[in-house]
Amino acid sequence: MAKTYLDQIVDYPSLVIQKISSDKHCVGLLLNKAFDSVDENDCDEALERHIFDYQYVDETTQTSTAYVWVEMEVNDVSNTQIKNNRLYVTVSCHKEYMELDHKIFKGLSGSRRDNLTRYIDKLLNNAGGFGIGNLSLLSVRTLSPVNGFVGRELTYEMPDFNIVPITE
Repeated sequence: MAKTYLDQIVDYPSLVIQKISSDKHCVGLLLNKAFDSVDENDCDEALERHIFDYQYVDETTQTSTAYVWVEMEVNDVSNTQIKNNRLYVTVSCHKEYMELDHKIFKGLSGSRRDNLTRYIDKLLNNAGGFGIGNLSLLSVRTLSPVNGFVGRELTYEMPDFNIVPITE
C-alpha cells in the first residue's frame, strides 16, 4: 500500500504504545506490581488491558484501575512538505487506585497517576524517531474524563514531512 500524508496517525501512537508497554516502571504502576518483578507477561497484560490508541472507559467498569491513551492529530498542514502533528498521551486513574502501596513502591511519593505521567515523559520527551527532530513536550493538563477517574494529558509537538504525492 502506498504511503499517505496520514500514516503517522496510526504509526506514531503504535510506537509510543510499544515503548510504554515495555517499560517496567509504567507496567508496574499500571498493574500495581514491583518494578523488579515485571516480566514479559505483565507487559502483554498492560498492552492488552490498559494502554489504548483511543480514549474510552465503559461506564459500567467496576474495577479501580489506570489507563494510558495515546492519540494523535495533525494540527497544521501549511504546505506540501511539512505538517505539524501533536501527540496526546493521557494517563487516567480511578480515584480509588490513585494511592500507591508503599510496600510495593518503596521510595516513590505522589500518586499513581502522577508517577505514570513522570515515567512516560521520561520515555518520550526528546525521544527521536518521530518526525523531524525529537518529541517536544508542549503542555500537561489535568482532566476528569469519566466519572470516578482523573487524568493528566501530556501534549507533544512533532513537525513531520508530508509523504511524496499519493499515487494509485
